[in-house]
Amino acid sequence: MTDSLDLTLVFTLTVTSFLFCYNFSSARHHLLYFYTALTKPDGFSGPVFSAVGVCEDRRISRYSNEEQTWKRDCLDAEIWRNTKEPRDPRDWFLHQVNALANCTNSICDGLHTLQRRVGCEVEKCPDGSVIHVNAFDEYGYDGEQFIAFNSATMQWIEKTPKAKETRMKWNNQRVRRQVLQMVLKNCMNWISTFNDSVRGMHSSPVLHMFASVAPRDQSKQILTCLATGFYPKLIEMNITLNNITLQPFSSSEVRPNDDQTFQIRTSVKIHRDEKRGYECRVLQSNRTYTTSWGKYDHITSQKHHYLLEGLIAVAVVFAVAVLLIMLLIYKGINGEFILIKGIKCHISRCVALDLM
Repeated sequence: MTDSLDLTLVFTLTVTSFLFCYNFSSARHHLLYFYTALTKPDGFSGPVFSAVGVCEDRRISRYSNEEQTWKRDCLDAEIWRNTKEPRDPRDWFLHQVNALANCTNSICDGLHTLQRRVGCEVEKCPDGSVIHVNAFDEYGYDGEQFIAFNSATMQWIEKTPKAKETRMKWNNQRVRRQVLQMVLKNCMNWISTFNDSVRGMHSSPVLHMFASVAPRDQSKQILTCLATGFYPKLIEMNITLNNITLQPFSSSEVRPNDDQTFQIRTSVKIHRDEKRGYECRVLQSNRTYTTSWGKYDHITSQKHHYLLEGLIAVAVVFAVAVLLIMLLIYKGINGEFILIKGIKCHISRCVALDLM
């Protein structure tokens, strides 16, 4: 009876923890390395190898072909304390892609690509408990999935019949499989203890709301919310009316800024006379940010719209005036008499008119 109660209690606590986590936004963290190796057909002058390390959607290191070594963009000691770049050499990747493309003496028929994605990711609850940890090492050839490593079974799995020979060859390389398993294990140990606040990389979103007249329908407006300058990338955005979430008219999805932060915008279509109750709500790293849009913003948007039309009209009138003046000057240069503000002019002289 006691054992049954204990099992029930454990099950209840597990379910409670699961529901707590999914009632709030979970956080994902990752450490990835991307490799690309190319064959070099006749006439190709670009680089044949590249590699980058990415942590939380930010590049932290890259491979320098000139120095043939890794160069670290981010020198934060916390990032490198328990991890380092995979040590597979550049020449190994070039040999693999040339072998797959049946190149002879580095002479290849056409351009072929070998890509690799290796690393790990973790999903965590707001209380810091780990939901899921995953490690992977995947290869693609000419844009298609090729082969992947199963760290649990320590075996390579072919993703296409073309990879059968490679799978058999790589599964016989015991030492390399053990090294790879250790690399992935170290990655998972590091990512499991990852803490965003330790590295000070968190950046809160800055919110803006603005409206514009809907095209082809002057009775409607497009109300847009823009969130920018935030990091990490994972974010949720909604526009609400009286606490009711509205269906988006359009969304840009998350896009990078030039300072390694991100931005996103979402728009809804509303009636032009609606002024109150609209909010933009953004959820990032279990924090909620809001901004409101009301009567003042509505008037500002309309004035901005009318001001823009006025400026365009003034610009058109000015351009027409300049053209007329140039035309009159042109006629004067060709010896014709013209009249400008009561002055009768010829190419050689100007005479004031008696306007009385």
